[in-house]
Amino acid sequence: MRKIFIFVSLLTILLAGCVVYLPPPERGPSLAGEVYPEYDLDYIYDYLSDYGFWVYQPPYGYVWVPEVRLYRWRPYSYGYWVWTDFGWTWISRFNWGWIPFHYGRWGWSRDLGWFWVPGDIWAPAWVVWRYSRYYVGWAPLPPSIRFDVRVGLISHSLVIPSEYWVFVEVDYFLHSRLYRYLLPVERSLTLVRKTSLRARLEVHNRLVYNRGLEKQLIEQATRRTIRKYELAPQSTPGATRVRLNRVEMFRPKIKSSPSARPKKIVDKTKIKKQLREKEIISSGEQKAVKSSLELRRVHEKELKLLEKSHQREVEIL
Repeated sequence: MRKIFIFVSLLTILLAGCVVYLPPPERGPSLAGEVYPEYDLDYIYDYLSDYGFWVYQPPYGYVWVPEVRLYRWRPYSYGYWVWTDFGWTWISRFNWGWIPFHYGRWGWSRDLGWFWVPGDIWAPAWVVWRYSRYYVGWAPLPPSIRFDVRVGLISHSLVIPSEYWVFVEVDYFLHSRLYRYLLPVERSLTLVRKTSLRARLEVHNRLVYNRGLEKQLIEQATRRTIRKYELAPQSTPGATRVRLNRVEMFRPKIKSSPSARPKKIVDKTKIKKQLREKEIISSGEQKAVKSSLELRRVHEKELKLLEKSHQREVEIL
């Protein structure tokens, strides 16, 4: 009996030496919209009516044209990027930015300019990326490119016009005043050719992750350690708040409704006239461009950015 006891004791010690520690699973990101009730699409129509115009645009149906026009404004240009569990997340400086930069898609037409097509799926940013050692670019995913929340992108090719792209030198990508360093759209055609496409929108548990631009690429290029922000719920609609290592964003679950429609619909022929009556704002200076002198200063600023970009390419060669 004594031999059996000694054998069992030795066996217990040996097994204890073979135990492998398994760390607890990493806590995943909070579910988008889990603390919010469902919001009907009618709510979105009403909310955005205060900031723009609703028009009927085939084949998308009712689309929204923002009333606030920054000088040479493009989607995903007035704000900045932070890294979260969902990938690069856009922090808009507009009070209404929690909707059209995280749900739905942006398109462009000659008669409307930039317009937003409503959607009911939240994402950190509906963009695809381009990258080189010296430049980072992003473009809104056009509404014509298909996406299924069950599988992700299902389009066979990503053909995105050059004017959709927003480029910045990689050194300024993490700047909180990013709009000051965006390269003029005239550079986009050249930079599209000098950068590689990175499109990786993934879906896990019906949550969308934008993994197209790896964090390590930016860390290596900028020689900076990128902070990861926790995405936290915000109880009321409005501007997204960034506090310490938290991003507080209103991101409810939106319920689509075929019968929903805006209460006020504007005729497309009147859109241009109404937009021209608004002051043009310089996104670099954030003030009204009311005179030819001020406009010339804005153009000089763009010219300096162009010259600096060209000089960098000469140095690379």
